[in-house]
Amino acid sequence: MKTIDEEIWDYIDGSCDAAESDRIAAKIATDDRYASSYQELLKLNAMMAADELEEPSMSFSRNVMEAVALEIAPKKLTTKVNSKIIYSIAAFFILSIAAIFFYVLANSTPSGSEFKMPTASIRMDLSQLLSPVSMKIFLMVDLALALLYLDRLIRRKMHKPAHS
Repeated sequence: MKTIDEEIWDYIDGSCDAAESDRIAAKIATDDRYASSYQELLKLNAMMAADELEEPSMSFSRNVMEAVALEIAPKKLTTKVNSKIIYSIAAFFILSIAAIFFYVLANSTPSGSEFKMPTASIRMDLSQLLSPVSMKIFLMVDLALALLYLDRLIRRKMHKPAHS
C-alpha cells in the first residue's frame, strides 16, 4: 500500500500508468489532503529542478590523481620472528622433558619383575585374512585411491596459473 506522498510523487514523475494517473488526479481534485500534499511536492520538485548540480573543474580528476601519486605508498606489514626466542622456548621444553626423564630414572628401582612386558597369546588363522577375495578388494580400494589422487594432482596442475 503506497502512501499519499508516494502516489503523488509517481504522478508528478509520470511513472504511473494512465488509469492510476487518472485516479490520483481525481483524488487531488476531491481530497484536500491530496491537494495540499500535491502543492507542497510540486513546489519541492520545482526547487530541485531549479538547482543546478555543481560540477568539478575539468582538471579535478587530474589534480586528485597527481596528489595520490605524490603520497608515499604504505609499507607492507611484515612480522619478523626472532629466532633466539624460538630456540630458547625449544631448549626450555627439551630440558624440562630431559629433567623429568632423569628424575624418573633416578627414583625408580629396577628389578626383574617390574620391567617385564605382558604377554598375550593371540591365535589367528592368517589364511582367512589373506584369501584371494580379500586381496582383490584391497587392491581395488588401493587402485581407486590412487586414481583419485592422480585426478586431484592433474586438476591442480591444470588450474595453476602460469607465472613464468
